[in-house]
Amino acid sequence: TRGPPRREVAPPSNTAMAPLARAVLLTGACLVAGVAGFVAPAHPPRTAVGPLSATVEPPVIPATGMNPLEPDSYVVLGLASVFTRKKGAQGVDEVFLVEPLTAGTLETLDLGVPTSYRRVAAYRCGDLMIGDPAAPTGIRTDAYANLVAGFEGALLCEDALERTMAAARTFRRRPEAMLVDLDAVCNDYNFSTERKRIINEVYEPSFDDNVKQDASIDVYGRGGTTNSDKNLADEIERLANS
Repeated sequence: TRGPPRREVAPPSNTAMAPLARAVLLTGACLVAGVAGFVAPAHPPRTAVGPLSATVEPPVIPATGMNPLEPDSYVVLGLASVFTRKKGAQGVDEVFLVEPLTAGTLETLDLGVPTSYRRVAAYRCGDLMIGDPAAPTGIRTDAYANLVAGFEGALLCEDALERTMAAARTFRRRPEAMLVDLDAVCNDYNFSTERKRIINEVYEPSFDDNVKQDASIDVYGRGGTTNSDKNLADEIERLANS
């Protein structure tokens, strides 16, 4: 037998399909946005940690281009026996001079090399310098009183502040050279004045020195094949009287 007649259903109109289409499009857009967010999340890149992380450096002083010193930065001063020569006078006078030591100098003294330093002492830059060690204005002369005790009249070297700042930076590069305890004075070095340090002597080359130097670099053989002292003396005499 035949069933009941089927009822004809009209196709949906464009008006009826509009809400459904919008829903489908909206769902698809959400899915695309979700996938994109999963693949490339909109988070700022994380800083690598562990062995890949970069070393954090202290701020840089624009004026000098170097990392500033800190109050706890290590520095060493030495008390040296040096000498001055009076112009036109015989002999020399001993002077006690306070000057900073670099890391390499302190390591050399520790090896027992003869030195003009009677004693050395280690300090914090914050205790030794006037003002912030990042931009100090001077050196506190009372801060190294333990170094010059018993040596009244000891003088601070020229350009003391600049040299002290430079010396302190050498210990930041070589912390293994911090061989003297802070605020301690060490005087067990190989002190010697056999080879005197004369700090005010100015060497003025003589006429003979200039001629000897000219002869020593004569690559054209103008002096002949012999370099005897007699020939050299004759050449000096000839040039002096020409």
